[in-house]
Amino acid sequence: MEEKRRPARKQELPASEVQLLSTLFHKEFYTRVGQLFEAGWPLQSIGNACNPPRRRSTVKFWVARKHEYSPLDVPVPLPKLKTGPRGYVSRRPVSPGISEAERARIEQLSPLARRYRSKMTGFSPQAVANEELTAICTRLYESNVPVRELAEAAGVTYRAMARRLGK
Repeated sequence: MEEKRRPARKQELPASEVQLLSTLFHKEFYTRVGQLFEAGWPLQSIGNACNPPRRRSTVKFWVARKHEYSPLDVPVPLPKLKTGPRGYVSRRPVSPGISEAERARIEQLSPLARRYRSKMTGFSPQAVANEELTAICTRLYESNVPVRELAEAAGVTYRAMARRLGK
């Protein structure tokens, strides 16, 4: 399986590399740009190193043309990746999940709560179901259950559940 390119966002090229790029012409320049991109440097930082600075779309066009010329003897600098050698590590805590009893209750309340309207009395079955569903979902969300999982349990869209949670 092919390893994906990992960009180093918001990092600028080293001054020595900017100097080298300014001395290269045509074939060597485009080859070096491709090497920098493959090493993980962002299009923006490569474009900013040009004189005059180039847009990301221009640099992307250069990279897409795949210039197959002999590489330079100068080693390509590697960016510092924030994610480390293992790749992206999520900072979001693992979801504790929804218990079967809570899932069943959410499934039971959801159809009734969907029919609730603000003009209904506070003690109507729809209003009671709406408040209970909101309370259950809010408590679960605060215990790190994602909105997506709550929406699937209730049988509603992500946006509808996010609105219910005030997000």
